[in-house]
Amino acid sequence: MLISTNILAFIFVLSFLIFFHESGHFLMARLFKFPIEVFSIGFGKRLFGITRNGTDYRISLVPLGGYVKIVGLGPDESDVVAGEAPPAMHGTRWQRFLVFLAGPAVNLVLALFLTAGTFAIGREVPKYLGDRPVVTVVDPGSPAEEAGIRAGDRIVTLSGKPVSTWDEVQSQLGLASRERIPVGLERGAERLDVEIVPVPKTKEQKKYDIGYTGLSPNVPAIVHSVAKGYPGEKAGLKVGDRIVSIAGEPVVLYFQVVHRIKEATAGFEKTGAQALDLVVDRGGKQITLSIVPRKEGDSWKIGFAPYLETVRVKLGFVDALGASWRENLRMTAAVGQTVKRLVSGSGSMRQLSGPVDIAKFAGEAARLGVVELMGFMALLSLQLGLLNLLPIPLLDGGQLFIVTLEGIARRDFPVKVKERLLQAGFVFLALLMGTVVIFDLAKNAGF
Repeated sequence: MLISTNILAFIFVLSFLIFFHESGHFLMARLFKFPIEVFSIGFGKRLFGITRNGTDYRISLVPLGGYVKIVGLGPDESDVVAGEAPPAMHGTRWQRFLVFLAGPAVNLVLALFLTAGTFAIGREVPKYLGDRPVVTVVDPGSPAEEAGIRAGDRIVTLSGKPVSTWDEVQSQLGLASRERIPVGLERGAERLDVEIVPVPKTKEQKKYDIGYTGLSPNVPAIVHSVAKGYPGEKAGLKVGDRIVSIAGEPVVLYFQVVHRIKEATAGFEKTGAQALDLVVDRGGKQITLSIVPRKEGDSWKIGFAPYLETVRVKLGFVDALGASWRENLRMTAAVGQTVKRLVSGSGSMRQLSGPVDIAKFAGEAARLGVVELMGFMALLSLQLGLLNLLPIPLLDGGQLFIVTLEGIARRDFPVKVKERLLQAGFVFLALLMGTVVIFDLAKNAGF
């Protein structure tokens, strides 16, 4: 059931975003009266479609992309895939520039409006994400302790740039695995500068190359609810219990509980599930519970939730657009940080998501509801728009780069030169996508 939901959500999300992307190219080409042969969702063999005004609107076999075949733009991805010679150029260079730009631009605008839609409908977010990043507990032996960060310190800058919420701190440090990050602290009236190196610690963090710091927001490890039929309930875990330790390791905050459980269950794939000792404080008395976690997906569950205070963010249209703009700028910076790390060699391909991950995340978002699905689609649309602007031949950004150089040179480059560039881009992207898929399959298989 989960797999089928994931697949259906994947096909819906990808088809939706590609439709709007290609519609951007299509509408701009129509505006400038470029002839359009094909509007395809998917690549490969034509499955079905209709022909209107000389354009074949089709659904193709492979639902991992799409294209609009516009006559007169020069060689494009459809020519490379089909091995066909491109027709003569059509229109002016600035018109071709706008046609290429329209696809990514539509994705960026779509991300803006989808995110604004989530704010307008209303979204529940954990309150701590908007709280000031004041450290409550530092895990012993963690990168934060090694950096000299103490309980009570307030994080004010990361890499020299100001931060004001836990959301900013977690996202920036999580994406900076193994990097040495300058951290500006306020300790009382004193200003300190330290460096922290986030490292993946748990199995889940290693899977996606997410940096662990040992810093946790102030969410107490107090049981707010216990899931019926789960190991926690069967072992006697009760609402109001304050978890003191797990497998002999002391905890204070909920996120420490999450880390300790992941650490303690890391070897269960080979040994099978084993009992964990949870010490809880119940009315001033410490009680030891022996709990055998249950595996669900990639995680081992005890079956309880903390009291995680949330706030409902619901804004009017104008305020929603403003909040969406700020959120998309933040996500754009995160994408830029990831690309920069990959280019410099400090990042990992594990931070990129292939079709398996995208399908899993799409399915999870769909099961959570419309707002969550819209938020996921907004993020994916933003990433699709930004990545298509990279100056890589075959992508829109590569085409834009070529047209820009032609404009500077005031002449069109020979078609053969463009074909060679696109063929090189095709090989590069094929190798890149192949690598992403291999990592995608490997990390979801537990490697």
